[in-house]
Amino acid sequence: MQETQVVHEKMLARKKAKSLREQLHKNYCDTAPKQLSNFVPDLLKNFKCSIVAGFFPIYTEINIIPLMQELAAKRCKLCLPVTPIVPNALIFRSYILGQKLELGSYNTKHPGEESFQEFPDLVLMPLLSFDKDFNRLGYGGGYYDRTISKYRRSKQKVGFVGVAYSEQVIDKVPTTFDDAPLDGILTPSGLTVRRTWFS
Repeated sequence: MQETQVVHEKMLARKKAKSLREQLHKNYCDTAPKQLSNFVPDLLKNFKCSIVAGFFPIYTEINIIPLMQELAAKRCKLCLPVTPIVPNALIFRSYILGQKLELGSYNTKHPGEESFQEFPDLVLMPLLSFDKDFNRLGYGGGYYDRTISKYRRSKQKVGFVGVAYSEQVIDKVPTTFDDAPLDGILTPSGLTVRRTWFS
């Protein structure tokens, strides 16, 4: 499949996925966050994490703040991504719940430079849609793909888990060579882990 065709397919898929997520957010935004936090034991068991990168939800992204609260209660150190102005891999800065955040690129929010840089062993990521092969459809900036590639090249054992509403699953996410599959998917229905994570 030609890459230009995949780019077009992604554009159409994003439009459809944004519309669907908006509806799902209206229906489940009040119940899904608590349901996610119930699976903290599964995250800790599968990924053996002590430093977790979350994200501060924007637009209709699923709210993982209660999940991060529960991780902090289990003595995990938290951090949030900083989106660079020039497209590159994300960096992560330490985050304490309730801390004042700065406005970043694409309306994201992150800790200021006074916060220490962290190197997480688990990264929780927003998405527009996902498929059974752990492919993720993001917003198109490629920041998370570059981040996954950077950490995997370094051979550092870092888990990358997409967090979404259960109904954001689709038959097949359009992918190119640069798209990296996730290690797991967390939804209000539970955690699914890619088999190769254990190898």
